[in-house]
Amino acid sequence: MSHRVSGHPGRPRLAIRAALLLSALGLVAGPLAPLASAVTSGGLTVTTPFPSVVAEPGNTATFKLTIGSQQAGDVKLALQNAPSDWTTRFSGGGLNVESAYVDKGKTVDVELDVDVPDTAPDGVKGLNVVATQGSATVTLPVQVRVAAKSGGDVTLTTDNPGQRGPQTTTFTFNLTLKNGTGTDQTFSFDAQGADPNWTVSAKPAGESQAVSTVVKAGASTTVTATAQAPDGTQAGTYPFTVTATGGGKTAQAQLTIEITGSFTVDLSTPDQVLSTKGNAGSLTNFTIRVTNNGTAPITNVTPSATAPTGWTVTFEPATVASIDAGANQDFIAKITPTSDAITGDYNVTMTAKATEASSTATTIRFTVETPAYWWIAGIVLIVLVFAALYWVFRTYGRR
Repeated sequence: MSHRVSGHPGRPRLAIRAALLLSALGLVAGPLAPLASAVTSGGLTVTTPFPSVVAEPGNTATFKLTIGSQQAGDVKLALQNAPSDWTTRFSGGGLNVESAYVDKGKTVDVELDVDVPDTAPDGVKGLNVVATQGSATVTLPVQVRVAAKSGGDVTLTTDNPGQRGPQTTTFTFNLTLKNGTGTDQTFSFDAQGADPNWTVSAKPAGESQAVSTVVKAGASTTVTATAQAPDGTQAGTYPFTVTATGGGKTAQAQLTIEITGSFTVDLSTPDQVLSTKGNAGSLTNFTIRVTNNGTAPITNVTPSATAPTGWTVTFEPATVASIDAGANQDFIAKITPTSDAITGDYNVTMTAKATEASSTATTIRFTVETPAYWWIAGIVLIVLVFAALYWVFRTYGRR
């Protein structure tokens, strides 16, 4: 029959040679040989659903292990063949562990984390998970394939990379951090301005005190970046960079801020005296000074005043086209109280408004005085009264 081989003495030797060849290939292949997902000995069992894991340099390869036993007791764990510059650890229940207690007929879940250094070359590394309980020992082979481009990418993007405004503005950017890798990663954030005097920061959105956040594999999160220019910043364009770092990967977003200048309008007088005086119904000229203490020109500067009812206040000039940063402009306020204003102090409130900003209200004290001719008329009247009395006494005093 065709399945019998006894009649062909050369075939056994050919089979032996093939077996030796396959064995040699297996030794060469090493860790590329098929891996077992479960091993057992004396009732002790160690299983993993994924015995081969791919990781990028700088990332962590994680193996999910399940340990079972037909005898209650402590199962010691060890890892063999890990390179000296790799960091490995077993963890369970939120703790790093060296052993796990297993009840009879029950199982315990343990994770094996293997930190692959940034300098690890591409290739496959075979490892052995060794579990020991009493005299029973099982060895579960696992492997890590290091591949520099295997884990996906991390991106940091925003729909509005540029903003503009005055120097006093606090600029806020919302960015999206996407973890395109196959593992959860913890990211930290940093913000750097081209000008070190700026105040810049970056942190997870809604977490004012957090400096890092965990982003699940394939998920995204929002990052909030803020920037504040120092006092006196001149108009111009200023860049700053936001960086997210985690899992051996770095993502950056380049942002720009255009400072249009700070606008500060101040109103006072050349001699800083905020008072004047005049007669009722008469025109009084009073000089005010508008100063641009900002970092950019102000335009269409117009002074205005609020005075008592019936008073008139006009300005010369009525408006100026612009005042440069650090410069000032004098205006003549023409103040006319009503003709029936009684002697006393009155308040006249003045402000200056530009297209970009307005000054705070400044109060001028205006004192209404009695005209000099009334004093003369009074003196004349008194003299006339005394003269009349003198005439009366002189004329009729002798009778």
